[in-house]
Amino acid sequence: MDPRGKRAAVLGAGGAARAIATELALAGASDLLIVNRSRERGETMVRDIAARTGAPIRFQEWLGNWRVPSEVDLLVNATSIGLYPAVDAMPPVDLGEAAAGMLVADAVFNPPETRLLSAARRRGLPVLDGLSMLVYQGVIGFQLWTRQDPPEQVMKQALRHALGLA
Repeated sequence: MDPRGKRAAVLGAGGAARAIATELALAGASDLLIVNRSRERGETMVRDIAARTGAPIRFQEWLGNWRVPSEVDLLVNATSIGLYPAVDAMPPVDLGEAAAGMLVADAVFNPPETRLLSAARRRGLPVLDGLSMLVYQGVIGFQLWTRQDPPEQVMKQALRHALGLA
């Protein structure tokens, strides 16, 4: 999904969330919402990204079960909720008003199919799993260092094997 002109919501305000939100801002997201439990950490991140990118970014405190607004085009879970061994955990979000076609991305790579992604699939929403996100980070790094295109499927299979998923 090309984020230009899209409205995105990012769950979390840690390192992964900061990197993802910064890239979305630089790529031209039209509205960027950071949702985090810690007001101070979330507001600090929003101020930093706004100052560095000039992007339209705002903060919302995460209190209880957060309802995804219908105008969101992209939802990214950048928390560790659902990461192995807590595979039964799911971020407290309600996808009930999510727009048809909203992309749900989860940075959690183990397991690749998180409860959040399963819930999104049940609603017919497109998803991007964290395992793929991690592989594509490696692909980009490989391309930058070698100026060659790596075998993405081999990389993905090697990662699945290393995680004991193959």
